[in-house]
Amino acid sequence: MRPCSSLSAAFQVVSAIAVILSPVLSLVRAESTLYTNPNDLPTKEYDFIIVGAGTAGNVLAARLSEDPSKRVLVIEAGVDDTGVLPVQVPFLAFNNEGTPTDWNYTTVPQKELNNRTISVPRGFCLGGSSSINLMIWTRGSSEIWDHYAQVTGDSGWSWNALEKYWDKISTFVPPTSNPSILPPPPNDLTLSNGDGPVLVTRANAPTELDWRVINTSMLIQQEEESNGESPRFKFTEDMNTGDSIGFGYHQSASGKGERRSSAATYLHPALNNRSNLDVLIHTRAMRLVQDNSTNDYIPVFNQVEVAQAVGGPRFTFRAKNEIILSSGSIGTPQILLLSGVGPKSELEDMGIEVVVDKPGVGKNLREHAMLVGIYNVNSNMTSDDLLRSPALQQQALEQWQNNRTGRFADSASNVLGFMRIPDGQLNGAQDPTSGPHTPHFELLFADNFVGVLDPLPEQGHFITVVNVVLAPQSTGSLTLSTAEGGTFTQPLIDYSIYSDPVDVQVMLQAMNDTETFLSSSPWTQDDFIISQVGLGRKATSEEKLAFMRDNTITIFHPVGTASMGSQEESVVDPRLRVRGVKGIRVVDASVFPTMPECHPQAVVYTLAERAADIIKEDNEML
Repeated sequence: MRPCSSLSAAFQVVSAIAVILSPVLSLVRAESTLYTNPNDLPTKEYDFIIVGAGTAGNVLAARLSEDPSKRVLVIEAGVDDTGVLPVQVPFLAFNNEGTPTDWNYTTVPQKELNNRTISVPRGFCLGGSSSINLMIWTRGSSEIWDHYAQVTGDSGWSWNALEKYWDKISTFVPPTSNPSILPPPPNDLTLSNGDGPVLVTRANAPTELDWRVINTSMLIQQEEESNGESPRFKFTEDMNTGDSIGFGYHQSASGKGERRSSAATYLHPALNNRSNLDVLIHTRAMRLVQDNSTNDYIPVFNQVEVAQAVGGPRFTFRAKNEIILSSGSIGTPQILLLSGVGPKSELEDMGIEVVVDKPGVGKNLREHAMLVGIYNVNSNMTSDDLLRSPALQQQALEQWQNNRTGRFADSASNVLGFMRIPDGQLNGAQDPTSGPHTPHFELLFADNFVGVLDPLPEQGHFITVVNVVLAPQSTGSLTLSTAEGGTFTQPLIDYSIYSDPVDVQVMLQAMNDTETFLSSSPWTQDDFIISQVGLGRKATSEEKLAFMRDNTITIFHPVGTASMGSQEESVVDPRLRVRGVKGIRVVDASVFPTMPECHPQAVVYTLAERAADIIKEDNEML
């Protein structure tokens, strides 16, 4: 979500402090194993080279360096996250877009969005997008994982097989300042267990929306059940049990009141305690280089060529065991294409020597379409005054710095709802979800004006309901605009939003169900909702469709551009090795063959933990 101009201005002081501190702290850390100059690295050869210190890459860095006999190098294009307040403070998450911690990508014009281009925020710092996202922690339904197991022919990707990794990844901790949330029962399988590094919690600070959302879902559920209907608006205590459907508190990677990115939880602890792990920042992987010393008929890649400026010197590092691409659904396919692995015709058009003709590289790009509905409300308890007032922000920041409590300890949202469309409403189309316990769309609630396209008004109080298509059928692509400039040149990102009519139908249903939800008594009492911004209370379907095309963006969850499968046409095999070559493995969201019908952060952590075990097994490691 692009921050409005008034929000950005309000946090200028906070951002300035972060920018000042970050390079200073980076220099201090460089005396350890965090490097800013390729010439300073102690060796040019490593057992494993990981390209990308993002959500998955940092898990791999920590797990692979557990074997002291293996030397690991992580190459990160972005900056150090240390001391950057918009990264650390949960409430400032929106403030990362358009800053030095963001790649600042944009799409090509989207035909079904009236040819608008939309932003593609991706984390440009240690932690990757886990350092700039909204921290929502959802595991997905059991059906999405079982679907991946079926598509890959590997039962190790099934829900039951992956259960052991959840405890290894995260630990649930109580909210820092929200007495309304009771601790989970001792036998709760998804909240109480676990001793992993990522501290997750629920709603560190309460908002007035929390009880309205929960009471509304309970009320409508009672009405549906009394009418003999299967409840669509049901309340759920926990959406991470394998059945995702329902409204309630979501979990967040903001345990103890601060962002728990992969850098904070996996990478930095490993850096501080191991001499066999090196991290090189401010450095872009330009391409992967073949091993010319082998006579193997299958191309072998064992070097990574890097640079710190477009016209600057090139450096190469050699991997004795593997190169692991963890650069995400944008970066990973771009690097593969620049290395000659991709669709033959596209590579030839770019003047790139074709090493392996892999038509799937860069294809199958999927994203969650997102539509923001903003409502003027009869309340002075929203967070809008906080967004307008530097003095209030300073107070909130001081409280957060003192004890990690208050509004700054929370992200933009505490509660959400995962829903399915009514039975029989697909008009003969195949159900796009993974199964009956998997949602078609999401309602995400925020207690302020979320200014993705318009600035926060100078007066008034607002709430935002975000509608998200969770199982998109529209598929796009990532292609090179040119081979010049390598990864310093932005690729062509085309999500093809709404190119499949099923996605339009699902978003329209989400809008209609939002109307139903907000028409219930917890919202109508005291005339809480005054009006919707930009759309009338009794808008027609045609007006809603026009509003969709004018205002839809995405929620920043690209997947699928190097998808895994059991067939030869898939880019990677079930063990995440790039087909047709040796020496390259992909571990990031680009390998998902379909979109996880949830916020994918926890899904990527799960992928990475299993990948670490696969890599250790394949390389006979400790």
